[in-house]
This record gives sequence, structure tokens and C-alpha cells, in this order.
Amino acid sequence: MTPKARDDHEIIRRTANFHPSIWGDQFISHLPKDNKVHEALELEVEKLREQVKREVLLAAASNYSSQSLDLVDEIQRLGVAYHFETEIEEALQRIYNNHIGMEDGDLYSTALGFRLLRQHGYNVSCGN
Repeated sequence: MTPKARDDHEIIRRTANFHPSIWGDQFISHLPKDNKVHEALELEVEKLREQVKREVLLAAASNYSSQSLDLVDEIQRLGVAYHFETEIEEALQRIYNNHIGMEDGDLYSTALGFRLLRQHGYNVSCGN
């Protein structure tokens, strides 16, 4: 292709003259990392993360597995399960090994346990 032929196929785009936003750039700005507010928020997030980890482990260690199943389900639905992968796996392993909550006759707990265990790769039979 010659240079002239390239010019023939050049795409010409019109420019748009949009009005500036009435909001300005106030929503684009963010707190810098060295800000004390940001550090305080990071500490609070870490403290809450550790609290949830303790609760997952306590619920898993207790004999009340439907509480553990509910907590795992809620953590996954909130989209923060990646923070607690180890704790969730330990809780589900304990439930799977002990078959806790799967035979107590509560349909909700049985269905939730079945779904969560199957989602995490455990071989759970759907029959008795």
C-alpha cells in the first residue's frame, strides 16, 4: 500500500464538545495512602477481618453446624470469601467429616450443607 492509499482509508472522527460535569472531579479524587484517615480505616478493616475469622473458626468448632453453614453462606454472598478461604475450608471439612447438620431433619440446613459442600468439591450423596 502506498502512503496515499493509507490516507484514503483514514477514519475521520468528529469531536464532541460535551459540557463539563456539574459534579467536577470531586468523586474522582481519593485519599492518599499516607493520610491518617486511610491508616485508621485499614486498621479497622484488619480488626474486623480477624473478628470474622475467629467467628468462622468458633462456629466450625461448635456442635451447632447450621450457624457455621449460615456464616459461610453469608460470607460468600457478601463477596469477601477470598479473605477467609482457609477458615471456610476448615469449617466445611469438619462438617463433612462429622456429617453434622446433615442428618438432623432440618431441610434448610441439609440443603445448605449439601450445596456448600458440593460447591467446594466434596463428594456428598444426595440420597440416604
